[in-house]
Amino acid sequence: MSRPVITAANAYICVCTYRRPGPLAQLLSSLRAQELGPVGESSAVGESRALGESGVLAERELPQLIVVDNSPEGDAEAQVRAQYPGAQYLHEPRPGIAAARNAAVEAVPADAEAVLFLDDDERAAPDWLRTLIDCANSSGADTVSGPVITHFGEDPPAWLQASGFIRRIDFPTGPWNHRAATNNVLVRAHWFTSAGYRFDEAFSFIGGEDSDLFGRMQAAGAQAWWCAEAQVEEDLPAERLSPAWMRQRGIRAGHVRATKLIRRAEQDQATPTLRLRIGAEGLVRIGYGAARTTARRLKRAPVRYVDSVYHREGLGMLQAAAGRRYEEYGR
Repeated sequence: MSRPVITAANAYICVCTYRRPGPLAQLLSSLRAQELGPVGESSAVGESRALGESGVLAERELPQLIVVDNSPEGDAEAQVRAQYPGAQYLHEPRPGIAAARNAAVEAVPADAEAVLFLDDDERAAPDWLRTLIDCANSSGADTVSGPVITHFGEDPPAWLQASGFIRRIDFPTGPWNHRAATNNVLVRAHWFTSAGYRFDEAFSFIGGEDSDLFGRMQAAGAQAWWCAEAQVEEDLPAERLSPAWMRQRGIRAGHVRATKLIRRAEQDQATPTLRLRIGAEGLVRIGYGAARTTARRLKRAPVRYVDSVYHREGLGMLQAAAGRRYEEYGR
């Protein structure tokens, strides 16, 4: 079955922001610098946009952009309107990342063919949009993800490089058996405009709303694709370069897992039976994590994040089973 052709004119980039004027400025600048050429699938389908001498899109030709400001005051409006006048700026005062993402999705027009997500602290390569569109058109995939190149500063600590915390991004372009994330992905718009998929706002304060959404989509038959050439960059803030922050991420992952189990049971809150199940799985994860870390120590090898994270996830699940809340995006 042939898929509708995606072009820069019917693809909408969605960005949610919360009090990050500096990184947001860099992201908007990178989107203003997006190129359509050289000729590829995205420009061979009748794209009539004219390029300036530099090959950069003229002011009226900028990519379609929707920016959702999740700050209570809407303090990014002046910046967005000044730096990217053609953007659709929305203020979503309801706190939480899932609420903000849903506001962006609701603003996507019915005739859109693709929705793209980026984080507000990233920078897109000049050929990012064209490359993702070309890959989506040639593959026919429902989601196309690309790598996020993380910069850890000039001298990242040795323990970080050996921790296993840095996610693998060296997949070859082609079918991908992982779940997409909203930090660099193109999604065929019909999943939102026709099928009605939305981010579950039960994850608004803990995160994980993207893995939940894409997990549901894949269960419904969505095909995922990886595009190694569609790169974005980010700088890891100094406050995240610590074992303590990584431990908190592991605990958060346990709360996300518990919330997924609750939502799959079509419940808003955990029933006593669900609490027992969540707690039991948490104990299993703690045991598995303990076995992995013990094995590393017996070999006199350093304990990595990928070994100890199971223990932290299990602890997070036990907290959730006991009724404790975790709010990474709370106010």
